[in-house]
Amino acid sequence: MGKCPRRAPAGRARERITTQITTMTTLCLAAILAFAFGAGTASAHASYVSSDPAANAVLKSAPSLVTIHFLENVDLNGSGIVIYDTKHQPVSRTAQVDRANLKTMTVPMTGDGSETYLVEWHTVSLDDGDPDIGAFTFTVNPKATTTTSAHTTAASSGGATPTWLAIIIGIAGPIIGGSGGVFLARRPRM
Repeated sequence: MGKCPRRAPAGRARERITTQITTMTTLCLAAILAFAFGAGTASAHASYVSSDPAANAVLKSAPSLVTIHFLENVDLNGSGIVIYDTKHQPVSRTAQVDRANLKTMTVPMTGDGSETYLVEWHTVSLDDGDPDIGAFTFTVNPKATTTTSAHTTAASSGGATPTWLAIIIGIAGPIIGGSGGVFLARRPRM
């Protein structure tokens, strides 16, 4: 008859499983950090950071110039800003990239008495060639006090959670959870 395979002592088996879990967890965390600090920059696009007037601002009079600051350098070829009045008629001229700061675009506009203006922008990143789009509004009310919110945001094609982060969490969660499940299932009963 054949011999039964020799079993490793329980202590060594637990140690091996603990080492595997630690290794998997470390690899997953390293991958998350690599994406967060490496890939995040490359896929950030030339997206909206801030503007003057700010998104959702209330002004006493229409500005003659709108300035938008972006996350990456902007390529003027393929990028632009158009401002519309409440009748969706353009009230802006051709946008320009600030040559001293390639992350900033400006566009002259002529207020026409509208109460609300829509600012639509589209960019091509000079850094990596990725496109992005977005829009925001501001309001003109001569009777209101001028207000701007420190936490205003503009609509953008980017979501609250970057796609790459959702994928990593979706992959890492079951791996970490699955490894822990294996450890618990193999734990000797007392």
